[in-house]
Amino acid sequence: MAGLAARIAAFAHGLRWEDLSPARRRKARWFLADFIGCTLAGSTLAEAASGYVLASPGAVKVPGDSRGLSPESAAIAMGTCGALLQIHDGFGGGGNHPSSAIVSALWASRGQRPMTDLLLPAAIGYEVACRIAKCAHPAQTLAGAAPTSTTGAIGSAAAVGRLLGLNQGTLANAISIAAFSVPVAAMRGLTEHGSVVPIHGGLAARTAMEAVRLAQAGLAAGENVLEGGKDAGLLQLLKGDASALVPEQWHGEMLDGVYFKPMPACRHAQPAVEAVLDLLRAGALDHRRILGVRVLTYPVSIMFGKPPRPEHELYDRLMSTPWAVASCLVHGGYGFDNVLAPARDPRIEALYPKIAFEAVPEYEKEYPRRFLTRVEVTLEDGSLRAGDCRMEYGMPSEDGPYSPRGTTTPPLDEAGMRAKFLDLACRRIPRSEAQVILDEIFETEAVT
Repeated sequence: MAGLAARIAAFAHGLRWEDLSPARRRKARWFLADFIGCTLAGSTLAEAASGYVLASPGAVKVPGDSRGLSPESAAIAMGTCGALLQIHDGFGGGGNHPSSAIVSALWASRGQRPMTDLLLPAAIGYEVACRIAKCAHPAQTLAGAAPTSTTGAIGSAAAVGRLLGLNQGTLANAISIAAFSVPVAAMRGLTEHGSVVPIHGGLAARTAMEAVRLAQAGLAAGENVLEGGKDAGLLQLLKGDASALVPEQWHGEMLDGVYFKPMPACRHAQPAVEAVLDLLRAGALDHRRILGVRVLTYPVSIMFGKPPRPEHELYDRLMSTPWAVASCLVHGGYGFDNVLAPARDPRIEALYPKIAFEAVPEYEKEYPRRFLTRVEVTLEDGSLRAGDCRMEYGMPSEDGPYSPRGTTTPPLDEAGMRAKFLDLACRRIPRSEAQVILDEIFETEAVT
């Protein structure tokens, strides 16, 4: 049998737009639109400068920025800016964020092509990345590797290779080279809220683009780099199951499990925020009267249970469940206003010592299909307020909604996705320009 990279290349080379169901084609359009919106909003933040530290000049422009960058630099910049707000899409079955690598690599490789030319390659890249992520989830995360970068590099290589029209053999080499050189981002960096972490999707995109260039030059990494043989391949390193990958049977099913985020926060902080929003439905409470906050949740969520460092850098806040919970309690809700408010807030910081986390065995059994969390707030008068979240994070759906069910925040439908995009995009560009982007992505049929 041919090596796994060659079999994935056959899938990527052969899939047609009409092979995807109408619902999946619609979703592929949102993959592109949503991340462009995330990038535009991210470009307004001071932290966007981190995406340009490695930049070199060229002809590619990232949404929201006028400078010309080399393709590889543009991929890193877009991947970083689009991830800054932690509101970009994710895959429920694999714990990865496909867009930051795949959409960034495609945008940087786009040239003069219309945006609709990116849709089928994006769907292909998402399918490949999410298949690999699923076969290693949650073992890869628990072993200490962030799946966005590892799977993103491989999916992006398949996507860019298809966009550029590589023949099947060259595409197979690009995929195997990406597997050989994949960047392994340590989960520890995420749990320590390192400010460099938003760059790792862009680094995966750059790796993919370099893999394609190397393959185009006639270089190869080997036929079995992914699955291994007598010795271990990449999938063994990632704790994945190679036997679960059967590209001959792929038709875009993984697209069903990709969700869009309704709020700017780590996906493991969102359940606690949703539980706070649930308890606030009974009425506002005075944060000054809070005696203690008990967060009952699943163990992986507790990995993000540290308060931010004193500087309260953006990523540090968005990846911190204590900050998200305290901010929601202080402001009486959660959204962009929380993120844009002053980073240091004595009212929020005063709540950190009062927040305690506890792992619940029943919740652990439900992970990763459901992210279950209960928040109990004890007030000075001895009264207890409680709220629950039963977010169906790992439950795929072909027809929607676009965000996970089981939340207090209404799941995103078509109107919600459009409103989210316009809210994000119009933080940088006029509404008329934002509408032009949507019109191009949604009103023209993709080139097959």
